[in-house]
Amino acid sequence: PFSGRYPSFEEPDILIDDAALNSWRHGQFENTEAILTAAITTHQHPSHHALTSRALVRARLQHWDAAVKDAEQSVNIQPSSIGYIAKSIALVGKGEKHKAYRACDIAFGHFHPSRSRFILLFKAIIVFMAGEHEDAISRVDDLIAMAYMHLLLGHSRMESQDYQNARRSFEHAQAQMRPHTSQGLSVVSLLTGWKFDGLGITIQQNLCQALYAAHLAKKAGESLLNMTQLFSEEVYISEGITQWVSDFARRCLATPKRSESIQRRHTTPQNDDDAASRPSPLLIEWAKTTLMISRSWTDALTVSVDFMAPRFTIYRTICERLEAVDRILDASKCFLQIKLATTREQAEWVFAFRQRCAEKLEHLGDRATDAQQLDDAITQYSAALSLDLPIPDVFIKRSKVYMAQRLWKEALDDVNQAITLEPSLWGYEKVLMEWTKVNLMNGLWKDALSAARNVTIAISNVFLELTRRLKFNVPRLTIYRALCEEETITLGDHEEWFLEFRSRCSGKLELFGDAATDSQRHDEALKCYSAALSIHPTETRRFFILQSKVGMAKGSWKDALDHANEAIALAPLSPWGYETERAALHGAGRYGDAIETFETMLSKMAQSPDPQIRERRGQYVTPSTTRAMIRKIIQRTIRQSPRVLINTTTGRLYNKTKQEAAFMSQPIARELVSSMTTRIDRGRIKREVRQFFRYVMLSHKWEENEPLFQQVIRVAVYDLDQSPTHDKLQMFCRIVRDAGFNWAWSDTCCINKEDHFVLQEALVAIFKWYRGSVMTIVYLRGVHSPATLGDLVKSVWNTRAWTLQEYVAAKDTPNHKESPEIISEMEQATGMSAQQLTALRPGLSNIREKLRLASTRQTTLVEDAAYSLLGIFSVVGLPPIYGEGEGALGRLLAHILAGSGDASILAWTGQPSTYNSCLPAQITVFNRSTMLHLPPTTEKARMEEMVTTLRTSALELDIALRLYDRLNELPASWFAASRMKLPCIAFKLPPLSPYRTNFGPVYRVETPIFGMVEIKSKQLSSRLDSLYLVHPWLDALLGREEMHSGVSTEDDVAEPSSPNLDDEDVSDAGIEEDDASSLPDPDPLSHPAPVDAAPADRETHAWQLVARLGQPFGALLLTLASTRRRAVEYRRVAADSVITVQIRENVALTDVLDNVRILDVL
Repeated sequence: PFSGRYPSFEEPDILIDDAALNSWRHGQFENTEAILTAAITTHQHPSHHALTSRALVRARLQHWDAAVKDAEQSVNIQPSSIGYIAKSIALVGKGEKHKAYRACDIAFGHFHPSRSRFILLFKAIIVFMAGEHEDAISRVDDLIAMAYMHLLLGHSRMESQDYQNARRSFEHAQAQMRPHTSQGLSVVSLLTGWKFDGLGITIQQNLCQALYAAHLAKKAGESLLNMTQLFSEEVYISEGITQWVSDFARRCLATPKRSESIQRRHTTPQNDDDAASRPSPLLIEWAKTTLMISRSWTDALTVSVDFMAPRFTIYRTICERLEAVDRILDASKCFLQIKLATTREQAEWVFAFRQRCAEKLEHLGDRATDAQQLDDAITQYSAALSLDLPIPDVFIKRSKVYMAQRLWKEALDDVNQAITLEPSLWGYEKVLMEWTKVNLMNGLWKDALSAARNVTIAISNVFLELTRRLKFNVPRLTIYRALCEEETITLGDHEEWFLEFRSRCSGKLELFGDAATDSQRHDEALKCYSAALSIHPTETRRFFILQSKVGMAKGSWKDALDHANEAIALAPLSPWGYETERAALHGAGRYGDAIETFETMLSKMAQSPDPQIRERRGQYVTPSTTRAMIRKIIQRTIRQSPRVLINTTTGRLYNKTKQEAAFMSQPIARELVSSMTTRIDRGRIKREVRQFFRYVMLSHKWEENEPLFQQVIRVAVYDLDQSPTHDKLQMFCRIVRDAGFNWAWSDTCCINKEDHFVLQEALVAIFKWYRGSVMTIVYLRGVHSPATLGDLVKSVWNTRAWTLQEYVAAKDTPNHKESPEIISEMEQATGMSAQQLTALRPGLSNIREKLRLASTRQTTLVEDAAYSLLGIFSVVGLPPIYGEGEGALGRLLAHILAGSGDASILAWTGQPSTYNSCLPAQITVFNRSTMLHLPPTTEKARMEEMVTTLRTSALELDIALRLYDRLNELPASWFAASRMKLPCIAFKLPPLSPYRTNFGPVYRVETPIFGMVEIKSKQLSSRLDSLYLVHPWLDALLGREEMHSGVSTEDDVAEPSSPNLDDEDVSDAGIEEDDASSLPDPDPLSHPAPVDAAPADRETHAWQLVARLGQPFGALLLTLASTRRRAVEYRRVAADSVITVQIRENVALTDVLDNVRILDVL
């Protein structure tokens, strides 16, 4: 239960857990006792620390007997200084002071000498607690502890009403006060409850109380002031201290003074009343603290009713305090409660305070007006006016605020008050302006003019003054209309001013309309433009255009068009009305009309006599230019898409010309042309075009009576006669259409198989079409809805070669590879793990895994076994040639081997291809393991052991290095036409001897390199000499098995531009760039470069090569070919099983080195 946590002091050795210590410090002694009791009772042998702590806590609870018992049990278990201190506290609490002294002395013996000062202090405290106060005080050398003892002694004397001695005790305590940081006092506080925090204030408070109790109220007040002078703001924030100061000051102020000075104050002559009217420091302190506690100044006046100070002085003190804390409104209210001043100084103060208060209230009203806090402004101005000072400006200011609140009667009343206070001509004219504003605010502009006629100055001059001083927030539209109506005034000599003013009004109204438009206050903008239109007819066309633009901003397209047409009617040769009409038509969705109007605008600009307008014509883009760019982007976008697609809306087949026309007929195409008048936004065009041309592919197994191209080209898909295959196609198109896509593709009807070029193009590009589709939908023949687990495994879709590439082609769109249920069934169907299936990518990676997967698939035509893999291996430049038979697979494997250098393609047993004897005739051979051919992989530790052994053997390092360099310099296998260049180690065999077995013929021969070799082959009956065993697995010998894992795949090459691929590159330059749409044809001479190793690594690699030479491997059997060519050529002899051999240990490395060569294999 105890965590080994000490309190934040060091003197006694108290060990207590965090929870108990925290509870103790917060005075929760019962809770602390419960925590410690629980800790003690849960242990058979309680800790003496826990017992000591509980003894101290029980002493604080004054459970003396229980505390003594705990302390004695603690010291019996383990004598300690803190245990004896606890015992002494408990004993002195019981009244057994001598036993307490002895316990304290024993504690001294258990303290470290460096802590002796603390035990002496604590002994003095025990003596003090025993009642021997003077003796205890004489023992203490800690001033703070001594001050606290004087404080406690003073408390005791106050209780016995010995106020004089109590006062002395408190004064002694005050004299001993010093700043302290002793941790020992913190311990004393914890053990005894003595509080040393805020001790100075506590002593001062008690001293004040003692002086007041001794009938020394004046000195008590002075002591209080001395104490408050030492206060910081933090002390005043403490509500308890502030309340005490307020209450004690009130008691002192309300107590009749018995001193001589106080008696003189009550008999002061009349001419000394001025001094009495000034607030005393104590009264000021009382006002300060009282108003801090309660913000009610009326409550302060109420509690001061029994003060010995004059009421005027009390009022003055509160007013000045309220003013000091910026409570000017409250100060003015309090000031109005003061009765008439009786002395000259009081009168001077009243006048000065009234002036000061009025100015501050006016300033506060101005600030509230600026902040649009109108109610507060009226309150401040009203308070200023209530002080009975003749300030007409405040009436004018309050009148303006009333106007802003549309309180016309109140505003006019204030104007009249101002006239009464300032009846001069200038002042009357000034007020007239305010009065005129009020009338204008009410729309009574004629009344305003009538008021103006009462002035001796000319009306037009009044107008001039009004327009010059118009700086208030009113509907200016009303004012301008009023001032511009000619019949209301006689122009006389002011016609020039009137015309100039009307023009200025029109300009300002236009500015106000523009500002309202920018702030989206459309109705206000229309009013301003309409008013300007009515008073300045020469600028009618411009204002119609402005009104049209506001109508467009509101979405009121009809109004916008009407205004634009009015502008065109006024100036049919100007292009700007047409520009506005185009924008309105575009906003209304009438894109065709908008384009036609835009072309008219461009024509007007070209024919304009103004050269600047003709020059501006070049800033616009013609619709034909935009259309050309759209077509260019369409052609680029659909370049890599299928040649023919089904339009899911019409159900008809569309070639690329019709696809382009379909987009150009869409509203979005017209919208693009209509919107791009000054700049062609290529990025937006790309996004819209790609969105439109996204297409979906169908993956399925062909059935009888599939709808073909020649049939569907003449009729819509949805109009085909009912049949299972037609229903399949129609259902597919409906699913695509309902998913929001415009285009679908099915290999049954979207390829014209009668056109050889089209068919060949499709066979090569079909993988990329699937790769570029937005989605591939699979039709599972024989699987009924709802499907059950296992249906996908049994589906014929999983057995076809062409559907394999459709599975692999799926890219980043949501697909079957994300479904745990489907991927589980695909594992069963393919024999591949989920990780392998989801990681399957097109390209020359994982070649054997892809070939193995393809070996389980079926095709109708022999050639399709190869052609269906073109996309999976990213093969280009290999045209399909139906009728070539097994040569198709040979050409494909030769292409893969040349591009990857992966000789594991040669690891097979079975019939050789007519294309090249090193390649198989059937892809099914790859359904067998390659591990029987390739040398086994040696673990690193085993290889290091073998190398160490070889280093100490008799083998010559020089020959091993030469062999390593020779093999390392050989290129990978490659093809020239159908001839294969095979780097290898070839060993000639002696003539073979045939043997008959139950499983067929077997041929054996004893060789110096491999020992006895056994070969099973049906092709050896006439070829028993001129045979060679070949080791082609040079990458395995050189430790380069992982070299081909870095071969580029399609994912490493830039994707073709497809409408279904996300592409954020919408730069202008991107329009002209060519697509990197496929891998380049493999270069037969472009093979991985030999690895140049450092000398130390080279030596290690050489020994590792020697170690791997001794491993078993599956050899290839070759024989000399009979050709008319002079060059020596070979053919591979098909073996019925793997020919496993192993080079003998006694074979010289020179024999191996001499047999390293590159063979031409037919």
